[in-house]
Amino acid sequence: MKQAEGARVRPARVKPPRIIHPQDRRSQWWWALGALLLALVLWQVYQLGRVQGGYDGRQANAEKQHLLKELGKQQQRLEQFQNEAARYQRQAQIEQQAGRELQEELVRLQDEQARLRSEVKLLKGLISSGAGSLYIKDFVLQPGEAPGRYRYAFTLVQVKESVDTTRGKLVMKISGVEGKKKKRLDRSEFSPDGNKAVKLEFKHYEDVRGEITLPEGFEPRELTIEFLPRNKELKKLQTTLPWPAEEG
Repeated sequence: MKQAEGARVRPARVKPPRIIHPQDRRSQWWWALGALLLALVLWQVYQLGRVQGGYDGRQANAEKQHLLKELGKQQQRLEQFQNEAARYQRQAQIEQQAGRELQEELVRLQDEQARLRSEVKLLKGLISSGAGSLYIKDFVLQPGEAPGRYRYAFTLVQVKESVDTTRGKLVMKISGVEGKKKKRLDRSEFSPDGNKAVKLEFKHYEDVRGEITLPEGFEPRELTIEFLPRNKELKKLQTTLPWPAEEG
């Protein structure tokens, strides 16, 4: 296409090529060499300052290793102390439990001592009052599981010092009414073993327990306990107790 007539042509600027002379390359190498020398000088100054300041790399490393070794030892000692503390704590707990058990045992012994003192006082009173050498202590009569059945318990005590062993027969009787008539039952009629008497042999006291089964229609009024000793030094014991009323 032809250029339009009368149009102005703008001249273009031409950038001449840059020519690098060998002298310019030598100046760049000199700058690089100067920077390297400057770095070496600074490093020497740094090392000189460390030496003059008393820093020794080998000694510092040795001290670090020594500190690490001491730290390990201290950690082992700490673990030992912790284990010992746990052991002492367990031992203290065991001793505390043992102390509580000893305290409970002491209270029980004190109660037993008070009971024995009370019994000794009672026995001395019986001896001094001339109440006899045989007597019934702590009599208990309780209803059983079925109508007409009962459980009894008491202690037969002998307080005469000259008698070492007490021997004899225990007899029990129940007085009451059947219909409109009075009636008395021997032990063989109400005891499950069917024996009329029980042979006993004891030092100072004997705990007696048993069951009673009453015949249907019989209403008890009194219970009589007799002990017939074989010892010549002892007299016959006979105690009559009122039959307790039924709880409604």
